[in-house]
Amino acid sequence: MLQLSWTFEKGGMTLHWRWKCMQSPDCKKTTAEILDFLMDANIRLSEEVVIKTELFEKTKVEAEKCLAQGEILANARVEFEHEIYTKFLGVLNSKKAKIRELRDQLSKQDNANKSPQEEDTEKTESFDEESDYDKSDEDPEKCITSSSKDVGANKPSRPRRTRLT
Repeated sequence: MLQLSWTFEKGGMTLHWRWKCMQSPDCKKTTAEILDFLMDANIRLSEEVVIKTELFEKTKVEAEKCLAQGEILANARVEFEHEIYTKFLGVLNSKKAKIRELRDQLSKQDNANKSPQEEDTEKTESFDEESDYDKSDEDPEKCITSSSKDVGANKPSRPRRTRLT
């Protein structure tokens, strides 16, 4: 009697096999059957390896084509964006120039429409100058004993001046 044992470990699991084999009445025939089985299994596995290798090669070629196509598309996108941004900047700059031109025309019209008498009587303050009211630390309506905290709260707010560019 012949005893065979087999141990297999995978993923933390251990499998044990034990066989008790009796002697064959025809050893040559049994050996030939085992060899036939092993040869058939080898042929099947070899064919499967060939099929898997061919499939791998096809997949590899397809992946390379996809990679090349992806690079072409990325380059085309960059080129397209560059062209679009260039065109957009041209349009944007022309629109800005047109807006500046229209503003200039509008300010010239406003200046031309004002009468000379209005220009003389109109008091203009420069940006750096303060008005007489702003120079005063006291509110004329309050008594002299008022605190400086009260003064800032009662001053009328001036509109903020912005620069046009």
